[in-house]
Amino acid sequence: MRIINIFLVLTIIVFIGCQQLGTEIHQTGELPLSLSLQPAIDNGFDVSAVRVTITKDVFISSLYLTINENTNTASGTFYELEPGNYIISVEVFEGDEVIATGTGSGEVIAGETTTVEIELFIVPSTGNLEIIVDWGNLIPDLPLRILYIGNSITYYNGGIDLHTMNLANSIDSTLAIVCENVTNGGWTLEQHYNSPTTIQAIQNGNWDLVVLQEMTSRPVDDPELFYEYATLLDSVITQTGAETAFFFSWPFQSVFDEMIEQQSAAYNYIGNELNAPVIPVSRAWQLSRQQNSSLELYMADGNHPNVHGTYLACCTFFAFLWDDTPIGASYVNDPLITESEMLFLQTMAWETYDNYGQ
Repeated sequence: MRIINIFLVLTIIVFIGCQQLGTEIHQTGELPLSLSLQPAIDNGFDVSAVRVTITKDVFISSLYLTINENTNTASGTFYELEPGNYIISVEVFEGDEVIATGTGSGEVIAGETTTVEIELFIVPSTGNLEIIVDWGNLIPDLPLRILYIGNSITYYNGGIDLHTMNLANSIDSTLAIVCENVTNGGWTLEQHYNSPTTIQAIQNGNWDLVVLQEMTSRPVDDPELFYEYATLLDSVITQTGAETAFFFSWPFQSVFDEMIEQQSAAYNYIGNELNAPVIPVSRAWQLSRQQNSSLELYMADGNHPNVHGTYLACCTFFAFLWDDTPIGASYVNDPLITESEMLFLQTMAWETYDNYGQ
């Protein structure tokens, strides 16, 4: 087994132009992209495609870069972009498999040139090469005291904190896990940062880990506010000696497939910026929907979790936080969940960890 740490740097230079429409000046930007493929080639990868996706509010656009085999580079340009902040996601392919990903953000400003550097991280692959993500550097060993900060997505059905605690302690009673929450319906991380109750709970709880859950739409509709207040809360958390983690919660049911990728770009960006793990509960939901679409995870409102959705979230948290499988656990948060459903949801959580956590 080889363990490889590879950092590919994508440099993006944002040039600004303008178009004259009648008597009005309509300013737009171009986003030229240039990526050296040499680090991937040096490590035995045969890069077949590079896809870049940019998002801003509801705008989303993807571009496959042109690969130049003579210079071992990939390049391309987005044209006629409106000024503003863009989330930029990069995927590097070998055949049909993604071998590296990265996320960053850049601001298009009229009259200015901006340079954005994005680190691309090699992702796990099949075959003889195994890549290991060292979660131990991000999550404290056996976190015993965990605080969840969020809104109704966290507190529905008795609370993800309560059921994660009960699940963990049922699997290993020697852990003596304590999980609590500070939640308020519809709240953003901005509201939590401005709440003395939340700040006091962080400072006075002697926590090992504080999990931040943002309002579902904010990472998509206003990512800059998400980044700002996640960073401010992280500063409060780390000053107490605790670590920060992010609860990447599920999208709205009606726009699941489109929204999850936009959310993912935002959560991965802030996780990289703060060196904080992102717990991809939404990916467990995505896997469950793909493998058993008849098992509903949502309440009728298409936003909040039903008891199955909450249980899947708890199993995912257990797998990522304690590096252990929930498969076979006897604890269930609601008697309406059958044994076969319980086993299925435990398996979805563990497969998600297998795909994203190790």
